[in-house]
Amino acid sequence: MTTVGSTMESTATVVAPRPRWLSPLLLGAIALVVAAAAVAVWFGVSWARAGNDSTVDRAQSRDEVARIASSAIVTFHTLDFHKADETLSNWEAASTGPLHDQVVGSKDSSKKTIEAAKTVAKPTVLSLAVTDLNEFDGTATVIAAVKVDVSVDGQQGQTPKFLRIQGSMQRTGSGWKLSGIGQVDFARS
Repeated sequence: MTTVGSTMESTATVVAPRPRWLSPLLLGAIALVVAAAAVAVWFGVSWARAGNDSTVDRAQSRDEVARIASSAIVTFHTLDFHKADETLSNWEAASTGPLHDQVVGSKDSSKKTIEAAKTVAKPTVLSLAVTDLNEFDGTATVIAAVKVDVSVDGQQGQTPKFLRIQGSMQRTGSGWKLSGIGQVDFARS
């Protein structure tokens, strides 16, 4: 066997090696670091803005009014005929303005009424909302849902009463106090 002019050509494709520093894993890590830095900067700027935002102060004032109003509403719905003087003193301390004047002006008759009723009332604020807050004037309005467990001397058990209350708050030199309180009727459909 003779081979006439056979030559074998070898064709090899030469591929340049990829630089190691551009591996997909390294590119992914760099992208994650850049994204994390961008998120950190965004949160930092947001935090700095929030620290200088007046809405934070307003929210804190609203929370303070809600906390004090809740306590004052509990005070004004707490009765104990065994401690009528203490009950009335608590009402006096939690109130200001016209409500305070009413409590002080009717102290003797209120004491007689509380003692004659022979009741003990223990309230719980179920829900409360600040519906209006005017920090400039130092006034606020709240509404609350209140459950009052009433027991009468000589009777077994407690009777729960559910009330809807609206209160007016006034900022005084010693903090927020209740300046008016009243029951809101339940709407019938």
